[in-house]
Amino acid sequence: MAESKRNEKAAQQQQARAKAVEVTMRDGKFSGLTKRNEDYLFHLDKALTEKNYDPEQKEQVLTEMYQELKEKQKQGVVATKLYGTVTEKAELIVNGPKKSEAPTELPKFWILALDNGLIMFIMFCIMYTLLGVFSPKQADVSGGWITLLATSTIAGVGLAFFYRSMLSARKEKGKKRWIKTILITLELILIWVVAFGVIAFIPVSINRTMEPIVYAILAGLGYLVRRYLKKKYNFRSVMF
Repeated sequence: MAESKRNEKAAQQQQARAKAVEVTMRDGKFSGLTKRNEDYLFHLDKALTEKNYDPEQKEQVLTEMYQELKEKQKQGVVATKLYGTVTEKAELIVNGPKKSEAPTELPKFWILALDNGLIMFIMFCIMYTLLGVFSPKQADVSGGWITLLATSTIAGVGLAFFYRSMLSARKEKGKKRWIKTILITLELILIWVVAFGVIAFIPVSINRTMEPIVYAILAGLGYLVRRYLKKKYNFRSVMF
């Protein structure tokens, strides 16, 4: 008895929904649609015409949408939920779906090494300039021209290798990823320490320290060179 009443109530609700749909239906180009869906196609038709969209293709698209809406509206679906706004749908029809941007990749190894090498060169020049002004004795110990070139080169190549390796390490999961990251970092630190140790054996008479003004000029030149190369090769620095 209770089940019979539920079935009867469900049938009445379905008839009420069908009646509501019929009330909103109108005759015309998109007859058989609810008023809301018919208005949607009407304004879409107008928007495509304003965009000078090919008439034959427009009619084909609208016909397909009309047939789809005619079926979907029986389930209570409205055009805006199915297709988005009229403006969005018109843009999609005319221009097609937006192409997803290709994943960003690191520049070529030599460009990455050159860029980071120049960055480190500029930073070391600034540091040696300040040391030469405020702590001349410290500059004499660590600020030779060979030290400057060697550390900048090693840092540039090392960082390029580091970024490449880290990009590969990102694909790993769990502990393997962390172990690989730690090993890469330790390798770079070891290379850096060994390089400084070797440079320390070079006589000061050869690895001469330059005047602070020279380092300042070199820093400026390094900046200009990096700026020029950045425009020429259109690369983006990973550091800054």
